[in-house]
Amino acid sequence: MKKAVFIRLDKIGDLICTMPVDEIEYLQDWEITWIIAKGLSFVPEHAVPKRTYLEIDKGRPAEARQILNKFLKDYKPDVAVCFQAPWWVHFSIWKARIKTRIGVLSKWDSFLFLNKGLRQRRSLALKHEAEYNLDLVRQIDPERISDSKAPVLKLQADKHDSVLNSEGLEAQKYSVVHPGMAGSALNWPTEYYIELIAKLSLRRKVVLTGTLADEPWLKEIKSYFAGNTQIICLQNKLTSNQLLSVLQQAHSVFAPSTGVLHLAASLGAPVYGFYSPIKVQAATRWGARGPRVQLFSPAAQAPVTPECMRQITPNLVLEKVR
Repeated sequence: MKKAVFIRLDKIGDLICTMPVDEIEYLQDWEITWIIAKGLSFVPEHAVPKRTYLEIDKGRPAEARQILNKFLKDYKPDVAVCFQAPWWVHFSIWKARIKTRIGVLSKWDSFLFLNKGLRQRRSLALKHEAEYNLDLVRQIDPERISDSKAPVLKLQADKHDSVLNSEGLEAQKYSVVHPGMAGSALNWPTEYYIELIAKLSLRRKVVLTGTLADEPWLKEIKSYFAGNTQIICLQNKLTSNQLLSVLQQAHSVFAPSTGVLHLAASLGAPVYGFYSPIKVQAATRWGARGPRVQLFSPAAQAPVTPECMRQITPNLVLEKVR
């Protein structure tokens, strides 16, 4: 049995757009271990099928390199595919004498330490991130890997009914709104989130999710709905596993281009996402993928400004909600 390490050390959405590439037919008899960023173990743990993984903290490179070097020495993989990783990861797989070292040819270290690199211009957003990742995997054996489309990751949450019960929620009878994001793309206007939440709350309860980092997006929304018993704020109250359960049991999930939208889509929840028309941020490349996905994006007009997101009105979104 051949062994491989697949390495992706960035955020939730990036990992979800990458992990399903190991499901292609060519790799069905391979032993694959994922090297992922610290804190993201809940993704491979709840993937279907569950993945084998190693977490490392790239924010502590000295410690992470030591862990990675020891793992590679013991594991002895035949192939390493670096979908996203800092220079010292490329150095580590070279130092470990892994026979086939694949990644994107861009910075100096990729030309020095990879031997089957591939030039990609992902900023053009000509296809989905998952397809760009599949192109890297094809470099293992270009003549034999014939899959033309990247699989879609499926996640399965553990039930945490105590969370729903403690908040007076029932499965399929609440919507989740997650307004926050890391700021890597244009977001929907705050007043539109408020209007959407107000109209959703006439139909069912609405759950607000987010972390402390999402406070800039949630502060005004929480203030507007203070005292409204139809609005349940679970900001910074959920573990990653509990969040998966809340998303999977929701009637609908609304969010901008962020990891939570990718999680909800992979869990099979009905998702409604708001995407920027800017090429590097567009749904063409970063769209959430799943069985029940509806994505909204304004028409691209030059110059693109945050105001363009106002083209996606709350009523336009609600027309698509069953």
